[in-house]
Amino acid sequence: MNIWYLSAYDQPKGQSSRTYDISRELVRSGHQVTMFTNSYCHFTHVELLEAKEKWRIEEIDGIRVVWLRTFHYSGNGWQRGVNMLSNIWRSIQVAISFQERPDVVIGPSVPLGTGWAASAIARMKDAAFVFEVRDIWPQALVDLGMLASDSLSYKILRSVEKYLYGRALRISAVLPFTWKHVADSGIDADKVHWIPNGADIERFMDEPAITDNVYPLIAMYVGGFSSTHDVSTILRAARILQDKGIDSYRFIIVGSGRYRFASEKEAEDLGVRNVEFRDPVPKSEIPRLQKQADVLIASVKNTPVYQFGINSNKIYDYLASARPIIFSGNAPNDPVAESGAGLSIPPENPEAMARALQELLEMNQAERIELGKRGRCYVEHEFDIKKLAGRMDKLLSQAIKEKEKMDGSRR
Repeated sequence: MNIWYLSAYDQPKGQSSRTYDISRELVRSGHQVTMFTNSYCHFTHVELLEAKEKWRIEEIDGIRVVWLRTFHYSGNGWQRGVNMLSNIWRSIQVAISFQERPDVVIGPSVPLGTGWAASAIARMKDAAFVFEVRDIWPQALVDLGMLASDSLSYKILRSVEKYLYGRALRISAVLPFTWKHVADSGIDADKVHWIPNGADIERFMDEPAITDNVYPLIAMYVGGFSSTHDVSTILRAARILQDKGIDSYRFIIVGSGRYRFASEKEAEDLGVRNVEFRDPVPKSEIPRLQKQADVLIASVKNTPVYQFGINSNKIYDYLASARPIIFSGNAPNDPVAESGAGLSIPPENPEAMARALQELLEMNQAERIELGKRGRCYVEHEFDIKKLAGRMDKLLSQAIKEKEKMDGSRR
């Protein structure tokens, strides 16, 4: 297959790696893959292209990567909208310059404009179109309070979303209950195939189980500081333990985002003595970083944005690290509970977080090691990126065959 994979924000070996990881595995399976992505990274604010370059093409791990120059932005203001529009323009511009015809074009739901560009390129090149739903836009924007459901912007985005559901021959969904939303949109839910995020197990092959019973134990959070992430509950739980005279934990908070400064200020105001904030590390460094942890924490707020499921990259990396996990959240699926890899507690409940930390502390080392092993076994069997890429391979083949069948019926 000749596969074109559009993803505005995922960069090869970058902070978000799904597109690159799946593309690499598809190449290993013998397919040609072209990955379109922005040359400007909104995580690091680094531009990879020279001033006069509109785009650049290079090969990375067998993937033909097209770096697109787009409008720079930070935050969620009008500049992000211009960035999305510039991504559409550049993607189509490059597609026109290529004389070849892809068999299938994949486009994302975030941003919807890139998904629309993928559908337009597929139509222009007479290729099959697959829509990859990473988050359910624009509903997620409403759930986050960033968009009113009665606004013109919402109505336009919702129309685009429905169009892409209808246009796609197959829908690849990272959230397990996306099919419900697609059905509510008046589209055949049989199009939807669940291909979640996962972990590249190869990156974690040298990660041993915990062997030393050394205190304080390190409880680590690795992730973002957005409106849905809940670092506050971790900090307040740390204060509860501190007030009880329990000093057997050291908390390490790793990441960046809009609300990091507020979290650092909260830790200072609470007077938490055993917390350390660290800057994010490249994706390739996550296994080494998480090797330092005795307990890994995933904590999100109680928000309807998770109504169709949670599919956090961080949870699968946690599972691959073979460490016991505390999950604080409210979603219809729970990989930690399903794997038996740790403890699941209600969201935004510092007392429950403190109790969970105490419960892990009271376990002996062998019990904590066993929790980590369960998580590692679970992710190896269910969420290894090689297996997920195999599912994507099958889905793309189905879309191409359906396109050929439709074309045959029109003759």
